[in-house]
Amino acid sequence: MNFTVESDVARPPAEVFDRLADARNEPSWNSQVSRSELLSDEPIGQGSRFVTVNRGKPYDSTITTHRPPDQLVYEVTGTQLDITVAFTVTPRGDGAHIVGKYDFRPKGAMKLMFPMMQPAVRKDLAKQSQNFVEFCERA
Repeated sequence: MNFTVESDVARPPAEVFDRLADARNEPSWNSQVSRSELLSDEPIGQGSRFVTVNRGKPYDSTITTHRPPDQLVYEVTGTQLDITVAFTVTPRGDGAHIVGKYDFRPKGAMKLMFPMMQPAVRKDLAKQSQNFVEFCERA
């Protein structure tokens, strides 16, 4: 199931890209994430791996595309679902425009429940996107 979220951020695109690429920032803006750790060596780039705890469940994520300042893709693997998250960051005025495309692939029993969860997922993605904008603009 696919979702797209767009946001404008009053910060330079390169800065926005770097904040998206470092998943360790996620607990600062995603109210569902309690922890995110880098499992691989720095610097962050293609192949960087993270473990993120979202709603109490751990997810492994790997950056599969890292082309600053505009293309970033994560492959996320969990027990209940896998997700591909693709971000495109482009200049807009004095800031950045972000398009986030989310491809959710539920597993097991979640395949039955996920269609009913779509409105809540869409609402949560919009909320977390706005939180990310505020996180960037506070800095």
